[in-house]
Parts: sequence; C-alpha cells; structure tokens
Amino acid sequence: MLDLKEIPEDSPVFFMAKYFMNLPCEGVRGSEQSPVPFWSDFDPVAIRKILPWTMVMQRIGPNPEGHVIKLEGQRIVEASGINTMGKSLAEAFDPEMAKAKWEEMEMVAQERRPSYTLSPVPRSERAFIDIYRGCFPFCDGAGVISRLVVIVAPVDDKIS
Repeated sequence: MLDLKEIPEDSPVFFMAKYFMNLPCEGVRGSEQSPVPFWSDFDPVAIRKILPWTMVMQRIGPNPEGHVIKLEGQRIVEASGINTMGKSLAEAFDPEMAKAKWEEMEMVAQERRPSYTLSPVPRSERAFIDIYRGCFPFCDGAGVISRLVVIVAPVDDKIS
C-alpha cells in the first residue's frame, strides 16, 4: 500500500485521485457509512486522458466470481498481455491472485476509500513491469459499493 503523495503527479493514478476527490460525496440518508461518490456522478469524459489505463469492475457478489471486469483500457491490456474484459476475477487470474485482488477490492469497499499500490504486473511473463494501481469505490443509490474504478499504470507512463 502507498500513500497518494508517493505517486508522481503526472501518473494516471494521481489524475484519477484528483478527479475522485472533487466528486460530490453525499452520505445515504439514515446511514452511518462513509460517504463516497455515486456511480451516476462518474463522468468518463472528465477522465478521457486516462481511459487507456482505466478498468471498471462491477461488484455483483461477495467473492472473486462476483467481481466482473466491465471495461479494460488499452494500456492495461498492453501491460498485462491479455484482455480480460467481460471476465470475473476468478476467470481472469489464477485462484491465488484472484483472491488477493478481491481482498484488496473488498477492503476498498468496506473502508469506502481508495487504495494505492505499487506492484509488478500480476502475470509471471510480465512481472518485470512495475505498476501503480489506484482502486476507487463508487456506490449505487442505496449506498452499496457497486463499482470500482481501477487505474493501472506502468510506473513509467505519464500524462501531460
């Protein structure tokens, strides 16, 4: 885990963090949960500069099988060497890696705040590529974390 200040300001992850922090975060009435942005407030046009590094994960169940990759940007596909769009974490990764990814996403959903990490690409043939990753929670109208926007950027990738 990293603190946001450990990520360069020209990284796609930092760009998404600034966007996320400026979204309205209203709590759900009658809930003591931490407020997070509503999915309906997410505007992909506002982050068009970083769409190639963007993954959208839909949460439909409380396990790796219940986390489905709905969108996967081209730079993610290039870095990983495989397109996993439309697959669950359980289908996209070996069981150990799927569990690790799900645990990170579950922590983000439970704590209702972003996480930032630095790690190698989770594919043995691509592990020589280090990536920054930011995972950002979004809720539905009932306040349930229904989507995660994950920015995956090789450490050398910069935006202008």
